[in-house]
Amino acid sequence: MRAVKLLMLVGLIGFSCTAQAENKMLEMVTQKGCFICHSVQAKTGPAIPLAPAYADIAERFKDKTDAVSYLAQRILKGTIDTQQDWSGQVNMRFMPPNLNVTAEEATQLATWVMSIKKDTISEEVIKHEGMLGLAAQNGCIACHGMSKEADSHYIPLAPPFSEVSARYKGNAEAKAVLAESIVQGTVNKEKKWPDVNMRFMPPNPTLKQEDVDKLVEWILSL
Repeated sequence: MRAVKLLMLVGLIGFSCTAQAENKMLEMVTQKGCFICHSVQAKTGPAIPLAPAYADIAERFKDKTDAVSYLAQRILKGTIDTQQDWSGQVNMRFMPPNLNVTAEEATQLATWVMSIKKDTISEEVIKHEGMLGLAAQNGCIACHGMSKEADSHYIPLAPPFSEVSARYKGNAEAKAVLAESIVQGTVNKEKKWPDVNMRFMPPNPTLKQEDVDKLVEWILSL
C-alpha cells in the first residue's frame, strides 16, 4: 500500500512539474507576442489564420532531424528572405524577426513547439492559452507576470498573478475585491503591494463584465 501511495505521489509531482513547465512556456509565448499571430491548436471557422498553429508546425516538421534549430533560427531572424513553408495557408506572407527573443529563448520555444501533439493538447493548456490571450489583449500582461522570477534583479511593475492568487486564497470576498480593482483601478486606495513599482492599478472601464469574471476566476485558480 505504501508503495502504491509513493507511486501516486511521484506521479502527482511529475504532473505538477510538467504543468508548471507548460505554464512557463505559455507565459513566455504570451510575453513575446507570439499569440498575436499563432495559437496552440488550429482555430475552427472559415477565417484564414495569420500564422500556423503550433500543433500544425510540430506535425509538419516532426520528421525533420534539425527541426528545433531550424525553427529557432526562424523565430530569431524571421522568414522574410527564406522559403515560405505556409504559402496560401496563412494570411501573413512572412514572419518578422523577433528582436525581443534571445537565442536561448528561441531554442526553448522551438523545443516546446516540437513537443506539442495535435491529438493530446490538454483542456488545461487550451484554457490557459485562452486566458493568457484575454489578459494580453486587455493589457494585463504589460504589467503582471504569471510568477515571480527568482533570479530577476528588476522590481516588477505589478504583482505576478500567482502571488495575487496566493494572497487571496481562502478570502470569501476575493472575487468581488479583485473584480472591483480590475474595473475601477486602485488609484485612491492604500497600496497593498509595497514591493512593486506601480503605486496603483489604472481602471479598465472598457472590459466586459464577463471577461472580468473570467480573469478573476482564472487568477484565483492559479
